[in-house]
Amino acid sequence: MELELRHLRVVCRLADTGSVSKAAAALGVSQPSLTAQLHRIEDAIGGSLFDRGPYGVVATPLGKHVLGRARAMLADMDDLVGSSRRYTTPSAVLRLGSVRTVMFGGWLSRLEELLPGREITTQVDPSCAVLTELLAAGVVDVVMLGRCDDAHSPPCPPGIREQTMVYPEPFAVALPIDHRLAGESSVNLADLADDIWICPPAGKEDGDLAFLRDACEAVGFTPEFRYANLDTAEIEQLIGAGRGISLCAPTVREIPGTVVLPLTGQPLLWRRALRWRADHTPQEEINLIHQAFIDTYATTITAHAAPRPWWPTNPAAHPKILQP
Repeated sequence: MELELRHLRVVCRLADTGSVSKAAAALGVSQPSLTAQLHRIEDAIGGSLFDRGPYGVVATPLGKHVLGRARAMLADMDDLVGSSRRYTTPSAVLRLGSVRTVMFGGWLSRLEELLPGREITTQVDPSCAVLTELLAAGVVDVVMLGRCDDAHSPPCPPGIREQTMVYPEPFAVALPIDHRLAGESSVNLADLADDIWICPPAGKEDGDLAFLRDACEAVGFTPEFRYANLDTAEIEQLIGAGRGISLCAPTVREIPGTVVLPLTGQPLLWRRALRWRADHTPQEEINLIHQAFIDTYATTITAHAAPRPWWPTNPAAHPKILQP
C-alpha cells in the first residue's frame, strides 16, 4: 500500500484524540475499519506507530517521528489549498472556525441576520492551536477562540490579526452537587488541592492545561488529572456522578447533579477573541462578526449565569463584554 495524505490525517487524528473510538467518530468511520486501516498504515511504514493501553493510544518513538513529518506535510498541503482558494472561493462564502461553545447555534443565527446573503461554512475544534493552524494555512477565514493568557496560548502567526470581544472572562468551577464546598458563595482555588480534576475536552494541547497547572501551583498544589480524551458530554456526566471537578465558563448551561461557583479572586481569566487573515477579511466584516458574537454572549449570560444565587452579589466574577 502506498501512503496518501488521508493516511497521514488518520495518524494525526489518532494522536490528537488519544483514542481509536474518538478518532473513528471524528473521521466518520467505524472503529474496526479505523483499526484495520491503522494496521495497513503501520505495515506500509514498517513498524508500530502507537502503543495501545486501557486509557487509549500513545505514539511510539517511530510514531512521533512519523507524526512530526506528517504534520509538516499536511500543513504545507493545507497552505496550498487555502492559498489557492483565494482565487477560486466566491467572496460570498465566509469560512468560520470556532471552539466548541453552547452559543454556537445562536451566534450563527445572529451572524446570518447581520450578513444577509453570505453563505457561512463552519469548522469546530476544541483546540485554539488547531484553529490557529487552520487559519494560518488559509483553510478558514476567521476563527473565534476562547483562550488563556498570552504566555500559554498559541501566538498569532504572521499576517493574522486578533480582536478581543470579551475580557476578562473569569472562569468558574463546576463541582458535584454534594461536594463539600457546594454550599459556598465562592471557592478558593487552594481549597481544591485534594480534588480530582477533569481535563478539558480532547484535542491538541493549546496551553489551557499548563495555565491551570501554573495557577494551582501558585497557590501551593499541583492538580491531579485523572480523566482525559473526553468530550463535553462525558465531562458533564463525570462531574454529575461525583468523579471530579472541572473549570467552566460563566456561559455554561445548568448541568444535572452539579453546582457552578466562582473562584475567589478570579485567578483564571480567559479571553474571547477573533483571529482573521488580514489579507482576506475586511475590518468592517470583522466588526459585524464581533457584534453578532457579543449579542449572543450577552443573551447567554442572562439565561445561564444571571439566575445563579451568587451572581448578583459577586460583580467581580462577571465577564466584561467589549464593543467592536
